[in-house]
Amino acid sequence: MKQSNKKRKNRYFHYQKEILNTIFEPASFIGSNYRYIFVNNAFNNFYGKETNETIGETVEKIWGAENFEKKLKPGMEKCLAGQPVFLQYEGKIPNGEVKVLEMNFYPHRKPSGKIDGVISTANDITERVRAEQALKKSEAQLQELNATKDKLFSIIGHDLKGPLNNILGFSELIENGFDKYSCDEIRKYNKIIYQLSTSVSDLLENLLTWSRAQRQKLTVSPQNLAIHFIVEKCFGLLGQNALQKEIRFKNNISPETIIYADEEMMTIVMRNLISNAIKFAYRGGTISVSAKNSDEMVVVGVKDTGVGIQKEKIPCLFHPDENHSNLGTEGEKGTGLGLIICKDFVEKNEGEIWVESEPGNGTVFYFSLPAKSNS
Repeated sequence: MKQSNKKRKNRYFHYQKEILNTIFEPASFIGSNYRYIFVNNAFNNFYGKETNETIGETVEKIWGAENFEKKLKPGMEKCLAGQPVFLQYEGKIPNGEVKVLEMNFYPHRKPSGKIDGVISTANDITERVRAEQALKKSEAQLQELNATKDKLFSIIGHDLKGPLNNILGFSELIENGFDKYSCDEIRKYNKIIYQLSTSVSDLLENLLTWSRAQRQKLTVSPQNLAIHFIVEKCFGLLGQNALQKEIRFKNNISPETIIYADEEMMTIVMRNLISNAIKFAYRGGTISVSAKNSDEMVVVGVKDTGVGIQKEKIPCLFHPDENHSNLGTEGEKGTGLGLIICKDFVEKNEGEIWVESEPGNGTVFYFSLPAKSNS
């Protein structure tokens, strides 16, 4: 009787093995002790194994300890408790390749009904998942391009046209009433024209830079740079703007502080951040620039004594599809384009940019860049 039962069990198991060998998916029978009892031909072909390399070995050894503990064992435990499990596995497979698999675990039952292992099958969905990810990335890029286009049209249609019309209007006032206006009145109108012209000039410079960046015409050429001297250069370029509001500059960066970045891009970033600080600083205030080393990065901070930024507006500052431009402390206009360029250029140089601010207590724009390269 015992021999007869043993023969039936062997025939039953042989029948199951024959079925698993007929399917094209990698399939295996794993015992309750997580050791391989059987693998089909597709398993060997897909995972680059020979039968004798796998049979008797644990799933942990074949797949690696971390993959087993975190990705496979939890599902197998549920399966051994009687629940079929369907999961998506992403990572290294036994032959060392990185794949995305649909894995199915089915409880294996003895003729008596007792669960003694797991039947595992897998389906390679790597190409499908990669295609879906590429499509999502493409859709995100398209949305960003559309936002960029809308932002560009908005700037050209409103933010550029408005100041130019005002320049023409005040110029016409001076031209037609030169003899009847006092020197103080002409100086007043001329100051307005100067401020508007500066705003238009900055805007055009940013538009051209941004346009080149969007068309991938800018290449990153990093080198070791003393950030102190880039700050001094930008202070010189923007000195007249600061003088108009009686704002003082402070360069607290040591000449020995070295960053590894593209010089032109970092000059544009620094000029935009300092220009932005001037716009939102109160008359008679201070703009200070500092830097400190953090791990293998240099963190630069541009601080103003100005109006600050409301907390809910901070997440929108670096997005082209958000309208977050505000008037400066003396009515200066802006588009927010400068901050978008700053984010783009900092990230192109392997850094990050962020802001800390509190309404009424000023703002600090921080950005990180790689420290000096020794190569």
